[in-house]
Amino acid sequence: MTTSYKKEAIKELKAQKKLEREAEAEALSVKTAEEAKAQAENEARLAKKLARIAKGEPAPAEPEPEPAPEPEPVVEEEKPVAKKPAPKKRGRPAKKKG
Repeated sequence: MTTSYKKEAIKELKAQKKLEREAEAEALSVKTAEEAKAQAENEARLAKKLARIAKGEPAPAEPEPEPAPEPEPVVEEEKPVAKKPAPKKRGRPAKKKG
């Protein structure tokens, strides 16, 4: 037999699963929309390029990218490293007298 607390736990689990599925569906729709937008931009770029080629125009000169300013080198001060004293060597055990 099932008890009331088990039934409640099952209800809560089903509700949680439903929310997770809705969130996944929403994320998938957003991803699909972004991919469609990127595809449309790519097709527009290709159409523009093909139209330019059909007219026989030369390729547009692309501006040279500005060189990024070089970051100033960061000078790190080296801290003296404290050396551990070497462990004492163990000798042979002393022989017993006797």
